[in-house]
Amino acid sequence: MTERDVSVLEQQLRAHPLVRGLEEADIAKVLNYARLVEFEAHDSIFEEGGSADTFYLVRTGVVGLLVSQAAGQQRRIESIHEGSALGWSWLFPPYVWQFSATAETLVRGIAIDAVGLREEFDEDPGFGYRLIARIAEVMAKRLHAARRHLINLMGT
Repeated sequence: MTERDVSVLEQQLRAHPLVRGLEEADIAKVLNYARLVEFEAHDSIFEEGGSADTFYLVRTGVVGLLVSQAAGQQRRIESIHEGSALGWSWLFPPYVWQFSATAETLVRGIAIDAVGLREEFDEDPGFGYRLIARIAEVMAKRLHAARRHLINLMGT
């Protein structure tokens, strides 16, 4: 990666809502494991049952979060948009994706090596706590949205 590429990556990482405002040392740790990624519409980002070894920050585009149903069909349960984080299965053993994710539009983002990040959490629990607290806030919002969605479905 060229110096310019690293600079662009750092700028985009710092601008993402999940990272914005983190301590400089924390940003540097995340940056060590980050790379820019791009997915075309309909590209698979990850598959249910696969190894959850990457954490994604969506910069632009829309990602469909899918769950498997009977007969191999998948159902979209949520759309993840610009400024969101994608993928939590990397946080919990056995580190296997619980859902699938597919780009619904051109998606540009930042992929973060979750294995390396978990190792950093072990070495610096304070860093782990600060980042996981931010992730937990997003997870809580998603669970609340899922609850509202289920209530709407049941009321129909």
